[in-house]
Amino acid sequence: MTCVKALTAIIVIIMLMPTAVGHGANSYSFIMRNQSLQPSEAQVLDNSTIIFYNAAENNRTILIDSNRDGETDISCEVGPSNTSSISDECSIWLEPGIWESGEYEVKIMSNGTLWNTLSLVISLDNHTEASSLDLAAPSDYSFNNERANEENIKESGIANIYQIGLLVLITAGLFVSRKKS
Repeated sequence: MTCVKALTAIIVIIMLMPTAVGHGANSYSFIMRNQSLQPSEAQVLDNSTIIFYNAAENNRTILIDSNRDGETDISCEVGPSNTSSISDECSIWLEPGIWESGEYEVKIMSNGTLWNTLSLVISLDNHTEASSLDLAAPSDYSFNNERANEENIKESGIANIYQIGLLVLITAGLFVSRKKS
């Protein structure tokens, strides 16, 4: 009987432990060829890194107005691909708290003239803390969207009902086993 009580207590403790959900930062690569940019548009989250690789024989300059005041804030020189160094790539970190959500235009210059533009949509990576009574993964976690899908809310509500029912069953089992001894 003691083993049953111990096992039940362990299961209850595990169910009441808070859950954690997380992910690392992502990297998105863009290849600048002689005649094209691939991809020509992207949707990324803040805390990601965008990397531009120059596969052409011309120097390129990446220009971004990060605070949308009309002036270039980020400028990155990228050398031709036929060099033996890593100067043919440019990395830009989309630091959380600095970048706002929305669309940005990334200008790519070649020999002083506009060569191509990249439409970059940045979404904020919003995480909200779950309550201590939430026995499953946080249902109010938001990944790349502003409102939760109604279907997801319904599914998480059903999961919580089953978990609460299981918790009540285990508690009742403990109560009954305690009364017998």
